[in-house]
Formats: sequence, C-alpha cells, structure tokens
Amino acid sequence: MTIIREISISNFRGIHSLRWCPNPGINCLIGPGDGGKSTILDAIELVIGTKQSIAFTDADFHRCNVSEPIIIDVTLGDLDEELLNLETYGHFLRGRDASTGEFFNETSASLETVLTVRLIVREDLEPQWLLYSDGASVEGRERNIQWKRRQKIAPTRLGVVADHHMSLGPRSVLGKISTDTTQASVALAAAARQARKAFADEGCEGVDDILTASQRIANDMGILVGAVNALLDVRGVTFSGGAIALHEEDHVPMKSLGSGSMRLLVAGLQKSVGQSSISIIDELEFGLEPYRIVRLLDALGAKRNDDTQQVFLTTHSPVVLRELSSVQLHRVKTERIVTPAVMEGGVEQTPEIRSTVNHVYSLGDSEEAQATLRACAEAFLAPSVIVCEGKTEIGVLRGLDLFNQDQGKRSILAKGCHWANGGGSSMVERAKAFSRMSYRTALFMDSDVAYQPEVYTDLQTNGVSVFRWQDGLSTEEALFLSAPSAQIPQLLDIACDWKSNDSIDANIQNASDQRYNLEDCRNSFTEDMRTILGSCAKENNWYKDIDPAERVLREIIATNWTQTGTQFVQPLNELWGWIEADQQANQAPANGV
Repeated sequence: MTIIREISISNFRGIHSLRWCPNPGINCLIGPGDGGKSTILDAIELVIGTKQSIAFTDADFHRCNVSEPIIIDVTLGDLDEELLNLETYGHFLRGRDASTGEFFNETSASLETVLTVRLIVREDLEPQWLLYSDGASVEGRERNIQWKRRQKIAPTRLGVVADHHMSLGPRSVLGKISTDTTQASVALAAAARQARKAFADEGCEGVDDILTASQRIANDMGILVGAVNALLDVRGVTFSGGAIALHEEDHVPMKSLGSGSMRLLVAGLQKSVGQSSISIIDELEFGLEPYRIVRLLDALGAKRNDDTQQVFLTTHSPVVLRELSSVQLHRVKTERIVTPAVMEGGVEQTPEIRSTVNHVYSLGDSEEAQATLRACAEAFLAPSVIVCEGKTEIGVLRGLDLFNQDQGKRSILAKGCHWANGGGSSMVERAKAFSRMSYRTALFMDSDVAYQPEVYTDLQTNGVSVFRWQDGLSTEEALFLSAPSAQIPQLLDIACDWKSNDSIDANIQNASDQRYNLEDCRNSFTEDMRTILGSCAKENNWYKDIDPAERVLREIIATNWTQTGTQFVQPLNELWGWIEADQQANQAPANGV
C-alpha cells in the first residue's frame, strides 16, 4: 500500500520551510494551536487529494509573500505496479536509501523506488500539480499522476464535522463502499418521477387565481393555451446522490447522531473502504469519551504498529497520548526569530528582519521514551516542562503555585509550564527526552544522590536547566534545616496526618536513640533536632507524595517565605525566575518567591 516517505513544504501559511519523514502507521502531531499541525495535514491533502477546485489567496503564502511560490512535495514509497510502470512514470522515478532517507536520481536494487508529487502555486494563484525529479526538471519534462491512480492514493480525511459522510454524495465515504452507483441513480430518477406524479394527483391549493389569470392573459396576448395546471417542474425536481442518507429504523437520520458517534462510525466506514492506505484525522478526541478514544485508536492500529496504513492525526488530549507508542509521537514547532535593526547615529543602517524556523521533532523509540510518554502525557502538551525528581518535588512546586494563585497571581500553567514526574532515577533521561523534542526544559531535583559532574554537563549541553538543593541535601532535609522554628510543629502535624502520630513518634525515637520523641519536638524544639527530623522525614517518606508536600508549601513555608532559610528558598527563587523568563517578567511570587 502506498505510503508517504517525505513531506517538504515551502512558503505555505505559517510554514516557511519544513522537511519531515513520517513513519508508516500512526503519526500523531502535537504542538501549540499556531504551530503548523493543521497546515501539514492540509498540505498532504492538497497535493495528493482529489479536490479539483481549490481557491488560493495571498493569505496562503507565508507572511503573504507572493514573490516566492508555494511549493509542496509529497514523496510516495511502497509503490504498486501501476506507479512503477516505466513507460508511464519512468522519467520521474527516483531511489531512496531507507537507512539515511537520502534521495537519488536513479533507482537500484539497493534503493526503494519512490515518486514525488509536487504542488506549486505562484503569484497568479493558479495551482499546478506535477511529478517531480531533478533529472526530469532539468530536461523540462512535466507529467501528473493519472486521475484513476490519484483517486486510489488520495487520503481519506475525517474532520471535526463528519455529517456529509452520512449521505451518498461525491465526497462521501458511502459512495466509495460500492463501485456500482447505477442502481442508486435509477432509484433517484424514479423517486423524482413519483414526486411529480404525487404532486399532480394531490393538486396545489391556493393558486386558482394565479392559474385563471395566467390562462386569460396568455389568450389575450394571442398565445393559445388550454387549461393551466401547477405541477412540479421536471428540471426542478431532481435528486443528487446527497439526497440518499442513512437513517435508523425509526427513520431518524443518522446525521443526528452525536458528533463523536458519527466520527467513530465514519472512521470505521473509511477503514472498510480500504481504497487508500493514507488517512487524515483532525482533533481525534473531538466529541469522544476516553473509552471511545481508545476504541478509535485501536481501530487505527495504534497497538499493532500496522505498517500497511499510514494515519496522520492531531490531538490536544493526554488520553490520546497515553494510548500511543513513543515512536508515533511528533511535535511540530514554529520558532519566530527577530533580528533587531542596526542603528548608527539615530539612522537605521539595517532593517529589522523577521524569520521563521519550522521543525518536526520525534520522541523516538526506546523504553525510556515510552515510559516518559505514559507517565507525563500532560506535559507533552505544554511549551515548557519542569521535570520533578518525584512526587515530593511535584508537591513542592504545586503548593507554591497554589499559594501564589491564592494571592491573585497567575498559575505556572497559564505561563505555559507543566510539571512532569521524573520517576526518581529516570529523571535525567526524561528531562533529556523533553529537551530533544525542543521543549524548554528544567530539572528540579534534590542532591542527596551524588552524580558525576559530566551528568550535569550533559544536561547543560542538552539545554536542560537544573535547580537543586545544595550540600547533598534531600528535599526533606533542606526543608527541616530551613523552616522557621515556630513552624516545625505544623510540619510534624502534616506528617502525622499522613502517617499517624504513633508512626512519627517511633521514627523520631529510633533516629535519636530514644533521646527525643514527637512530643519533645512539638513542644520543646531545639536546633539540634533539625538534622534528626530531616533524616526521619527522608528515610520514612513523611512527605513522599504530592498531597502532603503540597500542603507543606502552601500552608506553611510560602506564608513564612522571608523567614525560611536560603538553603530551601534560593533554588525555588531561581526556578521561579526560569518560569518567568519566557514571559519577559521578573515578578516573584508573594513573600519573595
């Protein structure tokens, strides 16, 4: 089955220049709303689809620059015998090295034979489709794919609105299920005749004055007519294929189904048609509950890595991401670069230059990439990611963020940041996985586990900003070393709520060789208890979950920020500075963060 090996887009809408080699099977595109996901889907459909009337405008050119043509190339591989026909397409067939993705003007036994379809639109706004190869271009040869072949490779597209597929129309999936539409045409013609006859038998009430006046005026004008009747016009009563629509047994049209149900049904119908191996689905989750999202993805082959079909879909749903393999996920990113004008003596020497860089980044195929996708699906849908070592660090981050919101400040989510669970020992690799997909990435960790210096160098090289407690401290140790003395009882109360009084009391007595107990630490706190409490909290997981750590920050530390020691405060101040940096702001959270 024919599949797309490479897509190349130049000067089309929000994309200045992009090359991408999609995989067989599912290719899920994620990214911000203006990142270019839908533009890629549209480009595929425009080049190898079957729409015969397409109106382009200046707005379809990147930055409305009509001096540069829109050029979209779609290179097809796994060609069938008809497309491999040397007599028809021989001058346009090229070779592709599957291991490197490199193209060659000639084919050979070691190369896959491919065919490139090009769409070019110049300033006259007239689209032109042709086959492209370097050799044929130099020789001035031009040819397009035969129409019958284009119909077979044209992708099926499932958009947000799918009700037109419930009728037997020219662009409906129903029309593709049966190759013989003759009987439907005969039935429609007969229905038109029956409608005219039934109207004539029933007559048309309320038009007698019109009929009498028409006959009289005609005769007065010398136009001899007999009786004048009001009947249905033969040319006015005709039915197109769209007049036949699916209905349920109680005659309710299936167009009335919910949008999700309709899209699910159409997806199944499209798969059963099987004419094209390429499908396009916009916003897969639209109108579907999570369990039906899973059903649709199963039908598309998400779990089978089905390389006999190729699906291009977009999503903003973490439910979709968790059902995918890491190799199926791709992030579309558009970077806008502004080079400032150069001024000398108040005179502009060089004008400001605005440019755009477009990329598609893939998550890759590895166990760690798959684990990251399963555990951190929501984070893949944000532009900036803070990988937290574990649940405690997530709770610290969330607690401080919730406190700031209580003070009327914007959430870090509103600033485009989302946290991700680093999974302890997996945090370094997870941070690098996000960074490789060009997410703005930070790693928030403790420092009780000693890493070699080259680990931090590697993170820096990969563009990951690291924020951690110093002096080999865990989060719990840094907390108890820095918390104001007056707030120690409150910290112990949260630990007791989470673990029980008896458990915390036993932990303290064991760690202190029976010198202290819970009551001592609550009512007679001394500075030498800090190290013992920090060690107890770490070893016995007093706050090793999101909820208790969130309470610690929101209810205790954030409200006493200026009295809290720098060992705990400084890394968080620096992390908040990183969060704010992308917003061009230096507003710290309340009380100093």
